[in-house]
Amino acid sequence: MNKKYDVKEQARDIIEENLDMEAVIYLGTISDEMQRIFTSNPTPSLADVTRIVTDYFTGDGRQAGFIEDWLRTAEEHSATRGLDEVERPKAILSDLGVFRFMWFLKERGLTEEQINIVLTGAVQQATGEEGE
Repeated sequence: MNKKYDVKEQARDIIEENLDMEAVIYLGTISDEMQRIFTSNPTPSLADVTRIVTDYFTGDGRQAGFIEDWLRTAEEHSATRGLDEVERPKAILSDLGVFRFMWFLKERGLTEEQINIVLTGAVQQATGEEGE
């Protein structure tokens, strides 16, 4: 059995074992919200991303220091991946989506290992990768 296939199956099992239907629906809501953000901002500037991220985290009750640290870390992370100035804002928005998924799963009691499996499985599902 291909390891990629195993991860998608493991991710599905973790979700089924640990999340109720309400949680699964909420994960879909996060996905839909992030898709709307990307659709509304196909080529975002760093200023656009800063506004979007700040609005999200402010609405989530986060303090200014957290938001500044998060943005700085996300920008540094995108730079270390070798992304140019044009691609970095998109990567930061993508990081916001991943953060939202991870935070929700953590709040639901999943371990770091389980969260990594679920996110890996989701990426494989979204990119159409299949086991061979």
